Amino acid sequence: MSQLKAYVIYRFAERNSIYNDWPQQLSMPCEFVQDFLPDWPLPKDAGILITHNHYAWEDLSALRRFYEANQVPILLLCDGILEYRNTWRHPQLPDGSLFHPAFGHKIACLGRAQARVLETWGNVGRCEVVGLPRLDSFLQTTPPPINATGPFRLLVTTAKTPYFDDQQFEVTANSLKALQSRLQQRPTVHGRPLEVTWRLTGKLAPHLGLPEVDLRNVPSLTEMIDHSDAVITTPSTIYLESALRQRPTALLDFHLVPQYVRSAWQISAETQIDGVLNELAAPPADKMLYQNSSLKDELECQSPSVPRLVQLIEAMVDCKRNCLEKSVSLSLPHQILPTAGDPTISFSEFGLNDLFPDNDTFKTQGVQQTQEIQRLQVELAAAIKQLGTLPLELAERQQHVLRVNRFLDEFKVRNREMQQRLQK
Repeated sequence: MSQLKAYVIYRFAERNSIYNDWPQQLSMPCEFVQDFLPDWPLPKDAGILITHNHYAWEDLSALRRFYEANQVPILLLCDGILEYRNTWRHPQLPDGSLFHPAFGHKIACLGRAQARVLETWGNVGRCEVVGLPRLDSFLQTTPPPINATGPFRLLVTTAKTPYFDDQQFEVTANSLKALQSRLQQRPTVHGRPLEVTWRLTGKLAPHLGLPEVDLRNVPSLTEMIDHSDAVITTPSTIYLESALRQRPTALLDFHLVPQYVRSAWQISAETQIDGVLNELAAPPADKMLYQNSSLKDELECQSPSVPRLVQLIEAMVDCKRNCLEKSVSLSLPHQILPTAGDPTISFSEFGLNDLFPDNDTFKTQGVQQTQEIQRLQVELAAAIKQLGTLPLELAERQQHVLRVNRFLDEFKVRNREMQQRLQK
């Protein structure tokens, strides 16, 4: 048997970051197909086909042909978050082309949350939780701390494609105008002057009277996030990048559509801007806990994703190899990668003192915050709260006793009156 190869069937793969890093870590050759066409013949040494491009007819036609032939496993890569309008309100996207269902045997998902959604679209047994290889670099460095004093540095940014038709452009532009108006009218938050960086795409910048930004000649998105104290973005994978860098991050979306990504802060109307800005400048610990824990559900990021992707590819090729040796049809297991670990985070990162800063019960110095200690603290807090309500409870019980005594007195009077009437 000749050595099997991995074939990436995307014309511009060598220029796309989703195909960086992992091909050279495979134990088999990886070949990029530059002249991929619908009638591209399937090579005899194909051990797996890999792509993220499955939107145009020519790509779907070829993928369906390969999938129904069931000779070579097909792996589809998710290159970002799921976004409702991109899925259901995208005029240029053929209906059903976004995994409805997938034209492949497996989907490399960003996280468990994404996998759960994709499974509802007819992809049970296809979803594998991998992560996003291009974000592995975010795990390798510690983000700089957020400034608690001085200017409040806010990054306002948009998705690569923040709208898909004229109506969506107007709604998106109006949301940014409302935010811009608030930032211009009151350029302070919590007494700190605002320092705003705009990173807008499409035609949004000139529409707001802002200079257009050539993204090729500005600091990288990572540098912009690291230089900020908080981020406001339209629904985008930028949200994951910002949350990974531990910046409080709000989603700006006036479109009133479901959000596939859960965030601690959302701005869906102009009246919400002030409240969100105030919290972004001084983020409550409970909302940062929510952001950090939900991030681990949205993105498998507790360890680098490249090893998981390589493991998935190698296992799929092994399935192909085994089927060839046994001369049977291609068959893949329901799940290849082991179940991911616990997505939540430890209270060692967010102690009770952080989550309830106004409660003196949780203010302990030099005490290791084990769960046993935390349970005792919670019990003590409950006892103190109970003691605090005792005067009110005693007063209520006293009133109840007075009402009962009054009822008894009235009953005695009525009883005496009845006896007197009977004696007459």
